[in-house]
Formats: sequence, structure tokens, C-alpha cells
Amino acid sequence: MAGLAVAFLLLALIVQVVGAARPGADAAAEEARLAADLAAALPGARALEVEVGLQGEEAVAAARFRWLPPGPDWVPITIAVQAAFPRVVPP
Repeated sequence: MAGLAVAFLLLALIVQVVGAARPGADAAAEEARLAADLAAALPGARALEVEVGLQGEEAVAAARFRWLPPGPDWVPITIAVQAAFPRVVPP
């Protein structure tokens, strides 16, 4: 189950970081959108920390949270992932 959460999280990060890599993108807006998407999609997520930033020629997105999956009595899991994508430069 944790593997599925990580796979979904990576997909969400890739989508957000690609959005942040386009010209004129607002990293703060992409960060807020990522936090809202993850909060809605990951029941049991606590202490959600997200960051979307532009670092040199890359856009970087990162997320970290404690997750207590729904269902049987699971132990909380700390999940942290990061994705980067080259910034898009207009011709």
C-alpha cells in the first residue's frame, strides 16, 4: 500500500514540477496546488510539507509527510520524495 502511495506521489510531483518549469510559472501557486492535491488524495496524511521552487535551470518539487494509511492498525510511515525537471526556455 505504501508503494502505491509513493507511486501516486511521484506522479503528482512530476506533474507539478513540469507546470512550474514553464515560462512565467508562479512557484508559490504550484506549491499551493500540490499541497491541496496531496491533502485531498492521501487520506491519513499528517504534517504535509511541500516545496516547489526554481533552482538555476531546474524546477524542483518535494513533498514530505507522515502517513497512517486507512484500514488495519498500521504503523505511521514517513514518506519523502522529490522530482526535478529542466526549466522550459522560450525560443
